[in-house]
Order: sequence, then C-alpha cells, then structure tokens
Amino acid sequence: MGFEGSPVREGMPFDTGFKEFEIVAYIGDFQIVGVAHFGVGNRASSRRASDYIRAFSDAQLTLSQVRIYSKVSKELLDTAPFILLNMDKVDFIYAREDDEDGAPK
Repeated sequence: MGFEGSPVREGMPFDTGFKEFEIVAYIGDFQIVGVAHFGVGNRASSRRASDYIRAFSDAQLTLSQVRIYSKVSKELLDTAPFILLNMDKVDFIYAREDDEDGAPK
C-alpha cells in the first residue's frame, strides 16, 4: 500500500541497521550454531564478522535459529528458536563470513 505518486521500490534492499552472521560457539561438549544480529555502525562496509564479535562486550549474546550438536559425534541434539549464550562459559566462538553472493567463504 503506497501513497499516490510515490514510486514503488521493489527489489531494493532494505537496511535494518543490523548485520546477521552465523555464529558457531563451543561450550564444553556442545557445538552451538545460530544467527546473531549485530548493530551496524558507520564503518559497516569495512568490518569483518570477527570485528563484530571482538567489539561485542555484553555478558550474553542472543542467537536465533539455534542448532545444538555434540562436539564429538556432530549429532544434532536439539533445536531452539533462540537462546541466550553466556559469553563467560564459551570456550571458542567464531562467525561464518559469507561472500557478497551469499555463499560461505
């Protein structure tokens, strides 16, 4: 629904001010994979996924579309719409970066 005389902007990307990255975190015997949303600042175009993680200073990170695997067997143990990841308990964390095409590097 638009106003008369306003151009329709189909196919134009909508900037929400957030950047999404698939995060992989290891806690004890579990591998946790989910999507994190980071606020985009002025330098968004030159920042890598690792820069967003390094700049994150909160005690908890919210992940959506979560899958929890056994670290040893890689078996899917559980899924959840979202979790709060306690950053103090994380042994190792990284973000999977995508190419501009959307394909993982």
